This record gives sequence, C-alpha cells and structure tokens, in this order.
Amino acid sequence: MKTEYRKSCFFLTPNNIFDEGLKPREFIVYSYLLRCGDAKRQSFPSRKNIAEKCSISVPTVDIALKNLEENGYISITHRNDPANGNHLSHLYTVEKTW
Repeated sequence: MKTEYRKSCFFLTPNNIFDEGLKPREFIVYSYLLRCGDAKRQSFPSRKNIAEKCSISVPTVDIALKNLEENGYISITHRNDPANGNHLSHLYTVEKTW
C-alpha cells in the first residue's frame, strides 16, 4: 500500500527560534504548530494529538501552550460548536515568525 504524504515533506522553522531560549517543550510544540499550519499559520490539532505527535504528555502540552501564548509566539482562540455549544479543539495561530 502506498503511503500518502502531505504536499510537502518538510516545513520551515525560523532560524531565530534557536536564539529565544525556549524550553524543549515549547520548541517542539511551536514547531508542530508551524508544521500543521495553513497559509495563515493557523491550525486546530487537539491537545491529545499534539502530545502524541510531540511524544510528551497532555499536561506538558498545556504548559507549553500557556507559555507560548503568554510570550506572544502563538494566539489561542477557544471554539465551540454553534449547533450544540460543545467544545471544539482550539484554533492556534503562530504569531511570531520573524
């Protein structure tokens, strides 16, 4: 069975990210959100999916997301289903790309 890949087999990470002094958890979550992002740098992976793809726990994802948002690297939009009000995954926008 042929494996399907995304349109591109790589993504770009700004060089400056290495000068920011991020902890490994913030670095990997930031990088994953860049990888998932569309042309507007927006994505909506679940926290569980982020944890699985980054090989970290959901509480560690929560800490990383909080720190990234507080320091202006990302913004987080809380979303609810308009039909029933159920919580949907957050919309993440990478704000800082130099």
